[in-house]
Amino acid sequence: MNIIFVVNDLSVEAGGVTTIVCGLADALVRRNHRVTVATIDHGGTPATPALATITRLAPDRGGSSLCPSRALQEFLAAHIPDFEIAHIHGIWQRHGHYAGRLARRAGVPYVVSTHGMLDRSSLAMGHRWAKRLAWRLWDGPMIRMAAAVQCSNDAEYRVSPGLHGRPVVVAGNGIPEESLTDMPARGLWREKNAVRIGRPDRPMALFLSRIHPKKGLQRLLPLWPQLLVRQPDLLLVIAGTGEDAHVQQVQSLVWQLGLQRRVLFTGQLVGREKFEALRDADMFVLPTFQEAFSLAVTEAMAAGCPVVITRECNFEEVHACQAGVVIDGGDMGRFIDAVDQLATDPALRRKMGGNGRRLVAERFTWSAIAARMEQAYQAICAGRPIPPELSPGGGMFARGQT
Repeated sequence: MNIIFVVNDLSVEAGGVTTIVCGLADALVRRNHRVTVATIDHGGTPATPALATITRLAPDRGGSSLCPSRALQEFLAAHIPDFEIAHIHGIWQRHGHYAGRLARRAGVPYVVSTHGMLDRSSLAMGHRWAKRLAWRLWDGPMIRMAAAVQCSNDAEYRVSPGLHGRPVVVAGNGIPEESLTDMPARGLWREKNAVRIGRPDRPMALFLSRIHPKKGLQRLLPLWPQLLVRQPDLLLVIAGTGEDAHVQQVQSLVWQLGLQRRVLFTGQLVGREKFEALRDADMFVLPTFQEAFSLAVTEAMAAGCPVVITRECNFEEVHACQAGVVIDGGDMGRFIDAVDQLATDPALRRKMGGNGRRLVAERFTWSAIAARMEQAYQAICAGRPIPPELSPGGGMFARGQT
């Protein structure tokens, strides 16, 4: 098949969507499809798929996400008829509106991946009035006229009322198979950062994600001193970047709480260094308020690192497969209790880490995800309904299936 992906931004700084687009595009190419990624060059550190073709188009001078790129519109108008199917990644930016409108005009079916941007928590964040306006004018029509919407899992579908009644493909996010087979040895990251960490066997919890208000650091950190009474040597490593103002708020909170010797900020970790840190962490923590499907949780489990996450991560398989601890109701007291338990129980860490690694190997590699999307694309192009095993409640992502 000849497939076009359309995404607003394909830079390292854009976070998880970039990783997802590159991973899925390359996996589809390995399955003998042709994939072109059309994106707007907003600057930043470019991320490039290894196998798929990428076209970066200039943004309008002085423009914003609401009016991003005339060059993108012209490219899509000229070339979208050449493709059998389009896959739009992300909403609330006009790239999807342009791609959907031009695909409909050309008679090309399209799929939309919302990446969690339509769940109730996400809708409540930011400029709600602007989202209501965008839904009425652009994004609502784009979703309603899509051949299908991709959800990462059943949980994302359940908490996204705007998707109910639409054709839905459930296909999560993944990691390359080689990430599982070529994991770095343990101890490398600790050795490289020995001066900052201290003794090599110091217990370490790792937060590896974008530093953003929705990720929940500001509700976890105030309770961290209580945990340190029980685990005085525990180090919290915060790996990630974000908007300067919020990063400074988090750093200021660490100082106000007197945690500057117990919390280590590393900046963003990518590539092999990221997996070195995950391999050396005793646990991964994510106290998020909202998540569609956390690639960071997937990567942590792939590295054999047990996870402590909130229910809002929408990663039900963690509990079903006993790969970590899932905290309900945003209860940070229970969250630090879980961290304490893992810090004191190496056998439990090994068991949960092994369970998580097996879970990822079976369900969350890019080849497995690409096979599901390929099946969905083929059904759409043939004018058939989405197969039941790809729909919410069916297939390998069904609630409780192991």
